[in-house]
Amino acid sequence: MLTGVVCQTGHGENMTQLERLIGAVHYGGKSAWKGGFARVSLRTKGIVAFVILVLYVVLTGFVVAQQRATLGTIVEQQRSMYAVEEALARVNSAVAYAILNVHDAYATANSRTTPDTIALDVEAVQAGLEGFSERYPVMQPWISRLGRSLARVRTDWGSGSLAGLRENLHQLVVQLDAVTTEVRDRQHALSENFRIVYDSITLTSLVMGLIGVVIFGSVVMLFFSRLVWDIRKLQARAMEVVKGYRGGPIEVARHDELGSLMQSVNRMQSELRERERQLEIARQQHFHHEKMAAIGSLAAAIAHEVNNPIAAITGVAEAIHDTQNTAACGNGRCRPELILEQTRRISQITRQLAEMTSPYSPEAQLIDLNALVRGTCGFVRYDRRFRNIEFDLGLDPQLPAVHAVADHLTQVLMNLLINAADAAELIVDRKPSISVQTGLSGGEVVLEVADNGGGMDEQTLARAFDEGFTTKPPGKGSGLGLFMCRSLIEAEGGRIELESAPGRGARATVRLPRSAAQG
Repeated sequence: MLTGVVCQTGHGENMTQLERLIGAVHYGGKSAWKGGFARVSLRTKGIVAFVILVLYVVLTGFVVAQQRATLGTIVEQQRSMYAVEEALARVNSAVAYAILNVHDAYATANSRTTPDTIALDVEAVQAGLEGFSERYPVMQPWISRLGRSLARVRTDWGSGSLAGLRENLHQLVVQLDAVTTEVRDRQHALSENFRIVYDSITLTSLVMGLIGVVIFGSVVMLFFSRLVWDIRKLQARAMEVVKGYRGGPIEVARHDELGSLMQSVNRMQSELRERERQLEIARQQHFHHEKMAAIGSLAAAIAHEVNNPIAAITGVAEAIHDTQNTAACGNGRCRPELILEQTRRISQITRQLAEMTSPYSPEAQLIDLNALVRGTCGFVRYDRRFRNIEFDLGLDPQLPAVHAVADHLTQVLMNLLINAADAAELIVDRKPSISVQTGLSGGEVVLEVADNGGGMDEQTLARAFDEGFTTKPPGKGSGLGLFMCRSLIEAEGGRIELESAPGRGARATVRLPRSAAQG
């Protein structure tokens, strides 16, 4: 497609422009970045993903560390409970030994147990109680009670003091059993907490690991899937553009290097489409010039060939006219004025044909718009499509000259007249007519071409100026007429409007701005 475009132009300047369009694809990312849009590059996205992954790992480590700290606290508490349990075991052993000695002294008359022996046993029990009395304050009173009982035993050695000491020791055993039960329950609770926290650490590590793998895996898969899909879409669109696709732009939903590349392809497609439109307009104008030149050459040859016999016929008619009152031409048998009228008509036709087909200047100049309208309408009347159409020319005699390219206005008017004639072909219930008006409106030079044909509905009217859109049968319309009219008028700094309704014909209004009008 690009090769075809280059072949049509045939100029180095056009090749340079196309090379710039192709270059826009390679440098699209850089130019799009400078376009003012907030963009995030693929490298930045990768860095952000890596930072998020690191933060997630740190968060997971922090949560696990907190649980490990809790686990360490439980372990320390268990160690403390083991120490208390060992102290209780030593105290229980000392209490049991003391009870045996007290019972031996109480029950045996010749016992070898002495007050000093009992004192050593009781002091061993008191020492053991001191070791965990701070943790269990309930044991602190027993130290005093045992001290008082021991004092009575020393001062009053006998069964009474021994019985009191033995009773206190038995009550201490009951108290120690209660504390031991409490310690074991606490150890069991700590063991259960240890198991729960350990399982929680394991579960947390597993769950957060799986969540991380699933989330980041899904994000990575989604990212690369979308990236691959967008690349394939871009690749397909690029191939379509090469093959001649000039439809709507590709949707850009990314703001990174690939999105910039998509925008560059869209701009390349748009500029190629615009360039091809201009080339097509240039081709149509070139074809119009060649056609008019061919018609002009043929008209000049015909006029040359026709003028010679016309001159002879005119001479004969004038001679007859000079002698029309002689006897030979009496009684109205000679009608030289009819010959003169028809020869003048032939001369007028050849003159109009020569004027219409004479080459125009390609540069803008002052133009008599009314004369251009008369000449164009007179020229198209010879087309068979206009034979049965009634023309209504309403030309403003005070219309100022217009500064424009005459050939552009001629092409526009001929296209509008041909469209009006095609619309008039469908009329069966009234005389087809075309109205051409010129005038001034708000400082603008206005040219109106209206017909009384079938008109257009809203959908057709909305697309009338679109390139390639036509309602004519295949082979009769290319869909470039109104599009080219609008392009040519806008090139002159003017505008063209179209009004129509079903059954009410159509009206095309060409307006040239004040700056284009002189006088």
